[in-house]
Amino acid sequence: MRSKITARAIDRRWLTTLLLLLAVLPAIAQAADTHANPYADLPVRKAGLWEVTLQAHAPSGAGGRVQPAMTVLQCTDAKAERIVPLFLLPAREGCQRITVKKNAAGGSHEISTVCQTHGQRIDMQLTLRGDMQARYHGTYRIQHPATPSNNTGPVPFEGRWLGRCKPGQRAGDMVLPNGITVNTVDDAGHASEHAH
Repeated sequence: MRSKITARAIDRRWLTTLLLLLAVLPAIAQAADTHANPYADLPVRKAGLWEVTLQAHAPSGAGGRVQPAMTVLQCTDAKAERIVPLFLLPAREGCQRITVKKNAAGGSHEISTVCQTHGQRIDMQLTLRGDMQARYHGTYRIQHPATPSNNTGPVPFEGRWLGRCKPGQRAGDMVLPNGITVNTVDDAGHASEHAH
């Protein structure tokens, strides 16, 4: 089943986590000039089907509810990776600042972003480790300067390659925990069209 992401379509237990991650994706089509892309130095995952698990976590504010672990399936290729990297990172055009630092000694990447969604600033820090061919892992943290009670993290995540995408899947397809499939590449194109 394919559908757009809406609060009604997504099981409520996943809604908060998904909105934290996906609302910062002001999805727009990728420019061809990779020199303008601050994510150009990130490693690209092997094409195929990835299982990505976010561990259980809670907002850092008082009384925040623990969000259970969540697993999504992603079909990806090199082009999809450059539009919405890892699905955890925001598309670059919605951000005032994106910094990617590679730790040559440890083989890790440190990524930080300062972005806007619905007029609100959202900061994200992500640490990424792994070969991106079979497995990777790391942590992310999301901070809301205007509403610190909504801050989240650090949240551990891990990804593992399952093989080729399933028949009928396209690069960018993401199967949510409730079985609904969305396509981040399509969403990028639609948002770009509406922006013009």
